[in-house]
Amino acid sequence: MATPREETIEGQTTLVVPAGTGLPRKLDELLSAMTPFGFSYREDIVPTGTSVRCTVERDHRLALIREGRWLAYHGLSVNAGMDRAPSGSLVPVVRRIPPGVLELRLEMCRDCGAVCVRDVSSEQYFGARPARLVNRETGETRVAPAVARRNIVLGWYSGARPGRREYV
Repeated sequence: MATPREETIEGQTTLVVPAGTGLPRKLDELLSAMTPFGFSYREDIVPTGTSVRCTVERDHRLALIREGRWLAYHGLSVNAGMDRAPSGSLVPVVRRIPPGVLELRLEMCRDCGAVCVRDVSSEQYFGARPARLVNRETGETRVAPAVARRNIVLGWYSGARPGRREYV
């Protein structure tokens, strides 16, 4: 994993963490890799605004465009924010996602066309107690594992550009 670096983007100093998530370079490549699994939700939208609106409001108006599965051949490392070390300095927190089939949710900005890729796969929720299910008619008891959905942003594809949507 490459080291983070500081860059000035639109006049603001920003911590840039190089892409180590393993997402395809272009959005079209990700969509074609998801196609064999099928989509549980599919809607095409055309961005109607401009990137200026997103820059001014500092917000994207996201709309769901795809939900489906994607095979991650390698484990993914995702920057999950910053945490304070015992020394008092801030250190990046990296979340590791194991290789396998992931459930992805793709949301596109209605204005600039940027696409947010989220992992919404189910995973075992550590620390939670499993649910005890009792059939009232038979008295049979089953235990269901404690599971929760991830909600992790894996990455963004840039808005409309001459080179199409590229991973940033």
